[in-house]
Amino acid sequence: MLRHRLTALIAALSAVVLFAAGCTPMLPTDGPVGTSEPDVGGDPAYNIQARSPVEGMSPDDIVLGFINAGVEPSSQYEVAREYMTEEAGAEWISGARTLVYAGDPNVLAMGDDTYSVQMEVESAIDESGIMTQFPEGQTQTEEFRLEEVDGEWRITEAPEGTMVTSGSFATVYEAHTLSFYDPQRLYAVPDIRWFRSNRDGITTEIVSALLDGPAAYLEPAVSSAFSNGTALQRPSVPVEEGVAVVDLDPEHLRGASNQERLLMQHQLELALLDLPGVRAVEITAGQAEYEMPDQSTDALGIEDRPSVGNTQVGVLDDTLVRVQDLQTLSIGSLPDISDLEPQKPALPAEAEEIFAFLDGEGEELYHLRPNRSPDPVLSGEELTRPSMDNFGWTWSASNEDDGAHVHVAAYDETLAQAALEVSADWLVDLEVKSLRIAQDGARAAVVVDDGGESRLYLAGVVRDSSGTPRGLGEPIALQTTTAEPGDVRWLEQDALVIWSTSDDSAVEVERVNLNGSNQSLGSPLLGLQNVSAGEGLRTVFAERVDAPYNSRSGDSWDINEEVEVRDYAFPG
Repeated sequence: MLRHRLTALIAALSAVVLFAAGCTPMLPTDGPVGTSEPDVGGDPAYNIQARSPVEGMSPDDIVLGFINAGVEPSSQYEVAREYMTEEAGAEWISGARTLVYAGDPNVLAMGDDTYSVQMEVESAIDESGIMTQFPEGQTQTEEFRLEEVDGEWRITEAPEGTMVTSGSFATVYEAHTLSFYDPQRLYAVPDIRWFRSNRDGITTEIVSALLDGPAAYLEPAVSSAFSNGTALQRPSVPVEEGVAVVDLDPEHLRGASNQERLLMQHQLELALLDLPGVRAVEITAGQAEYEMPDQSTDALGIEDRPSVGNTQVGVLDDTLVRVQDLQTLSIGSLPDISDLEPQKPALPAEAEEIFAFLDGEGEELYHLRPNRSPDPVLSGEELTRPSMDNFGWTWSASNEDDGAHVHVAAYDETLAQAALEVSADWLVDLEVKSLRIAQDGARAAVVVDDGGESRLYLAGVVRDSSGTPRGLGEPIALQTTTAEPGDVRWLEQDALVIWSTSDDSAVEVERVNLNGSNQSLGSPLLGLQNVSAGEGLRTVFAERVDAPYNSRSGDSWDINEEVEVRDYAFPG
């Protein structure tokens, strides 16, 4: 039983009580990184070179030249500092953040040698590599102050950080995944960060960001193997013959159990082994050997790429059925539920035979087991499709007169509480259209209606020590490109699928990657009613008004006329 697995794994890892701190310290992007060997060898992944200032440049040209020099980080942005006075160049913090902008910046003289630059911003990367995406068309204004030095204009005050065009961004930055853990240490939870592409210092930046802790939206939902305050003892992470050597301060390593040491090793491996030239990770303490358990991190049993089964649940003739490949399979010993007009069924990825569904009015949520009458577990207005997590809980949101509410009902009958409301203050005055819990149980994807506009958010799931959900933390907004978000499903640990239903229009299905790069999934679909996707599965299915079962193959959708099941869904 799922609860027994949970209890056993929690007991096995009970010695690990070190939780991550918030992401507040700055990465050492502006200071020396020590005298060790370069972190990762090889040529830079980009070929863009900044231009130095020339004689006679106007103030406008100096400002634009400085902005354009943000693409070239060599020698601590040496070229960008040439556009500044010596004092300003010494004080400017290049690594504070990076603004990603579209189009041409507009430079305006404001008087007193002050210049305002307005630009359309797409995103911002902070000092820890965390991306914030902005709504399309958002503008931001930055101010500069200049003075003449020996007859040439130079910047005396500039915004901290750099600015790069959206066209250059994909060349000079690349995404890396840090990993933290759900509180029960069953799953690795990805935290996507952005760092300058394949350059000296990348391993140091990644490890420093990992030690600083998770992104703010994840902080209340995850834990880390590294205790608050753990830092690098040697200020760089060199790669020596394929081994990344992470030297930590001994104070925070002293007294760690074998389980804790394995967790630290595991977390560093997840962060670093995808880098070119890194084949292994070694932890040292104060540049001295640090004894590690004589076993693989596989012994922890932590899932870092969970995948649901390929069996879906759907509705056929007012009863629940399974769909596997192109076969429709009956579910034995289920009671007759036709009078409830079942819709929007769900099933968990890890549990015995248990299902959830809504009645035809969308106001009652039921649990359904073989050889038992359906159990009404939740009532509410406009309930969203159930989402069943791997920790024994079924989730749904209701939209009442006083706003949206998030509810959970226990499908694991060994849990102490049968049902409760989950705190989510940020949903006040919003309508929830769809809510889906990731397999790791630490994140919720939520589509809301905000005054007639649909928005997609990602929030951390706050649980108590027993795994009981208590809240949804403050979210981050995810931007969409081709599709208006109306419904959402998890496709991978780091990717979602969104769409909006329509009876008579052709609409897009969009893959929303958590690193900000989105793609349309094939051609628009006419009369789209439902999309079914499961974490870790390659195939996506779509239900249309006149064609119940469509599967995506390559860039096109194929109709499978053998299947008549509707309203189907993968586990989750």
